[in-house]
Amino acid sequence: MAGFTWNEQEVQFVLYGAEGPVVRFVERLTGRTRDACESLCPKRTGQTSRSFRTEVRVEGQTVTGRVWSEDPVVRWLEEGTGIFGPTGRRIFPVRARVLRWEDRGQVFYAPSVAGMRAQPFMKRALTVGARPFPVRDGR
Repeated sequence: MAGFTWNEQEVQFVLYGAEGPVVRFVERLTGRTRDACESLCPKRTGQTSRSFRTEVRVEGQTVTGRVWSEDPVVRWLEEGTGIFGPTGRRIFPVRARVLRWEDRGQVFYAPSVAGMRAQPFMKRALTVGARPFPVRDGR
């Protein structure tokens, strides 16, 4: 009669170790999602689209892939600002009488602005990059 011994530690290492197929698969999905974020991100200078980073973590039998950016512009683009954003209020100057900004070499002044509509490109990138698998917005 033939038999075998199941080494649970070895199975876990093969599946979830740094070079295991599960980790490689999550790295591939995470990279595809980052690439989708870079291509779907609204661009003016390209600085924001180059700011995306990835990370894959293994904790026990859970492998998690993350895509993020520390550029604050990403959050403004994703959620919107002013009346279109989380606060739902117009944007007013804090220390001056009017807001001042430059856009494509032209200077603008205004006592307040409505804000900017959300352009949720990261949510679209998440569904594109990880298709056909279920994903979760883990904010």
